[in-house]
Amino acid sequence: MAQAELIFTGDELLRGEVVNTNQSFLAEALLLLGIETTLALCVPDGRAEIASAIRDSLARRPAVLLLSGGLGPTPDDLTREAVADALGRRLEQREDLLRVLESRFADLGRPMENSNLKQATIPRGSQALQPVGTAPGFYVQEEGALLIALPGPPAELRRMWTEQVDPLLRDRFGLKAGEDHSFVRRLRLFGLGESSVADRLSDLDWRGGPVTIGTRSNADGVLIVLRARQAAGDRETPGEQEASARSRGLDEVERAVRERLGPHVYGTDGEGLSDAVAQLLLRRRSTVATAESCTGGLLGKLLTDRAGSSEYYLGGVVSYNDRLKESLLEVDPALLRSKGAVSPEVAAAMARGARRLTDANFALSTSGVAGPGGGSDQKPVGLVYVGLASADDVEVKELHLPGDREAVRLRTANSALDLLRRRLLAAERSAS
Repeated sequence: MAQAELIFTGDELLRGEVVNTNQSFLAEALLLLGIETTLALCVPDGRAEIASAIRDSLARRPAVLLLSGGLGPTPDDLTREAVADALGRRLEQREDLLRVLESRFADLGRPMENSNLKQATIPRGSQALQPVGTAPGFYVQEEGALLIALPGPPAELRRMWTEQVDPLLRDRFGLKAGEDHSFVRRLRLFGLGESSVADRLSDLDWRGGPVTIGTRSNADGVLIVLRARQAAGDRETPGEQEASARSRGLDEVERAVRERLGPHVYGTDGEGLSDAVAQLLLRRRSTVATAESCTGGLLGKLLTDRAGSSEYYLGGVVSYNDRLKESLLEVDPALLRSKGAVSPEVAAAMARGARRLTDANFALSTSGVAGPGGGSDQKPVGLVYVGLASADDVEVKELHLPGDREAVRLRTANSALDLLRRRLLAAERSAS
């Protein structure tokens, strides 16, 4: 498998002022092309430091070296100069880039400043990548590596990648448009921790076989990564026979994992719990409503993140105050006084009220102590109840969730989604 290294420039990244989302995006995009990222490095906005990192990387001879950041107009944007230093090339101003920039500023109705002139310069012998904003990228072949410089702003980087860099690399490595050459499967599951996953998959060979197994815990469950190993002597881009063998190996291990984890597996790759729930609701032509307290509308947000959610999500009530639970959801005031808002009885009443109010097929409710304050010995921080009302019954699940306020709220919303997902799956099985 071809290898890539990533270098990110920016003092703000090193200080933790900005989260480096470009790293995860680029590593994932490369993997889909069958290119493995073996190193990701963050360096300060220093010409010598960037040039040194580039030289060190080229000495390791990766197939691809990706740079991100430092292509703006300010004095601390020094990636062009550092690349020229590392490669021993002069910078040259490109008239075509200058015209593109002048046109871009004219379209924006803004004057082009003298500082922007440096953005029309790239190392001699480089090929330009057309700007998405005002920062052209460029690429150049050096010592067996394809060095590609991209802007730092995530929106600009991602569009430049999709429109220009992805086609460039596909052509270089002989991949068709849309073809996935990663030999990686990702299974997403909910309701089990990593230790439980390890126990259920203990009879499988995690590291020594033709397919490796890895896990990562997230607020929406556990991600299992299955990756087919490269066969000895395999070329950078495997032939059809090798590719077929690796795909079959992935199929076999995926089947084994699914058999052991059963309905805990809810999706693959980028599919979230809300996507899985949406697909089930659409298949059954069912609708859902929400009644939220501790999640403050987060559950409704997750259900409406997907385009077309109006087909299955009717609406919700965020009843943070008990008076709204009484007036909008018709929760009995005596129940609130005797049991408290954080109780299975109130969670059930909220779900029933939301279903009655909206006439949805299903209604979900959330009530709990998200923290950091507000807990007690009887009702500690992390105690949460999620309810599910249907035409037949009301089910309430008690949860004791770890983490800070944000984590508790997100896990609560995902737990409610999973409760509905399992109910819909059970209904599908009984109907078949």
